[in-house]
Amino acid sequence: MMQVNNSLFNAFHEDHAALGRALYDLRNALAADDFRAAKKIAEKLEREAGAHIAFEEIDFYPALQPFLSDAEINDMYAEHAKGLALIEDIRNAESAPVSAATRQDFINRTEALEAHVSECGELFGAMGGLSTKEQEALKQRLDHWRKKAPSWSEAAALARKTPQ
Repeated sequence: MMQVNNSLFNAFHEDHAALGRALYDLRNALAADDFRAAKKIAEKLEREAGAHIAFEEIDFYPALQPFLSDAEINDMYAEHAKGLALIEDIRNAESAPVSAATRQDFINRTEALEAHVSECGELFGAMGGLSTKEQEALKQRLDHWRKKAPSWSEAAALARKTPQ
């Protein structure tokens, strides 16, 4: 079990570290009023975060249901929806400069998404009660999503079609 657990944990941690770095870069670009860079980072997040979002929403969060309340699970889905809305809002915003109020809104929403990424990474410990077989299946599902590589918006659409 330890090898699977470490493999799954390492892959999960790797994804969260990449998401955290991208969100940090996004927040810094927004704070520096470099909206061109912010849009590029948002586009990168849209392309690259989808595999992990799909894994969490379709596989990981349902696996946590025995350990967490429905409200906690629902909050995590809602935070992803807010994150995707942020990415879409930045990508669809008119060209720079954006208003100071809009920029601050984007910064605040980015900080909220950073907090979610940090908190979600800590949830991995809740999976300690899963069997070796369940952990192996989750690692295979994460590998599946990485190979499929959906965008974040594609992952959200897939999750909406998947019964929870």
